[in-house]
Amino acid sequence: MTEPRLMGRKDAAAYCGIAESTFSLWVSTYKMPPCIPGTRKWDRRAIDAKLDDIGGLTPDDKEDPYDKWVREHPDD
Repeated sequence: MTEPRLMGRKDAAAYCGIAESTFSLWVSTYKMPPCIPGTRKWDRRAIDAKLDDIGGLTPDDKEDPYDKWVREHPDD
């Protein structure tokens, strides 16, 4: 059986390998996503995305589109 996508605080903290109190602190400081509105559940994919971001695994798309085009087309 696959793991459920939604998790309570205890399971979410265990999934991250941290204490529940640390998970709560991370949620309050926006290191982790908030629970799904109207629930006390966290989305596994949202947690993964935040961990990827914290770990520097997400691409930095802050480059201006024009600057990117110039960089990719130096002879144009």
